[in-house]
Amino acid sequence: MRAAVLLMLAGAFVTGACDDAGNTAPASSASSVAPDASAIIRGEYLVRSVAGCGECHTPRDASGALDQSRWLAGVANRFDLVPDDDTQGGIPAPNLTPAGLSSWSDAAIERAMLDGISQDGSPLFPVMPYYAYHNMTGADAQAIVAYLRALPAIAGTTPARQPLPIALTAPAPPIPESAIPQTTLPDGGPEYASAQRGRYLAGEIGFCLDCHTPWRLGETQPLDLTRVFGGGRPFSSQDWVVPAPAPPVVWSYDVTPDPTGIAGWTARDVANVLAEGKTPGGTDLCRPMPAGPMGALGGLSQQDAYDIGMYLTTITPVPGGVVPTCPAGAVE
Repeated sequence: MRAAVLLMLAGAFVTGACDDAGNTAPASSASSVAPDASAIIRGEYLVRSVAGCGECHTPRDASGALDQSRWLAGVANRFDLVPDDDTQGGIPAPNLTPAGLSSWSDAAIERAMLDGISQDGSPLFPVMPYYAYHNMTGADAQAIVAYLRALPAIAGTTPARQPLPIALTAPAPPIPESAIPQTTLPDGGPEYASAQRGRYLAGEIGFCLDCHTPWRLGETQPLDLTRVFGGGRPFSSQDWVVPAPAPPVVWSYDVTPDPTGIAGWTARDVANVLAEGKTPGGTDLCRPMPAGPMGALGGLSQQDAYDIGMYLTTITPVPGGVVPTCPAGAVE
């Protein structure tokens, strides 16, 4: 994919797009100046591994594997808040290839990704973790946009969002930087810089914080910021195509160094879990945790995975309580 992307840098991508109602929008101007190749490579790494965009914006086959032939081409009704009613609660993940974004300016893409405001000014529903991505650096946000611009255009539209069971009048507010736990390592210590890099990857640009913090449907701030990384967020097995014998709901795990979480794990243990998709004891992780060779987090560099581990194993423990496993003996 990287070679294909780089071969396409010399051209601008201008093609028809569709708005939320499925209408063809006029082609607009992606930049005619090819962005720096290093920015696109960085953007690809962030999209594929750190931010995990493909986990939501790419359709899956019957086994739950991502369909790489339609990478980031969008998914109709990706989330369903009212699964018993086909007319309510369906939330699509839109097409992020140039076929879906050609009418968007770079600034509009960044605003949606970081602030939760769509092209027409309407708020995005916070299953898209823009409130967590808000704290990424400007350079990384621009790299993601550069990568999306350089993708092959894949035709396809997603339906408009269905009526929601709760009111949505404004986007969720950004997570305050002060709410993201700090490492307990001493400033200037031998692993302090590693933990600080891990904090950025897990809490400011990655989705670890979003998935492993309790989620509150309908609240202005959807995450319980008193229990950051404490686990206990529910995920629908149907939405995430989790195969049997998974229960209908999969709960995220406490990833703080609490006895209910990862107490006793080392930074290298965490890095190995992300790379292999198995706990140090050999238990398979349950989807939607995208670890292992076929998951987004399995594509992290060894250093980045280690940095995340150094960070998570050195923050203040948060008791997570008993979390149901998926299936019995597995964790998410």
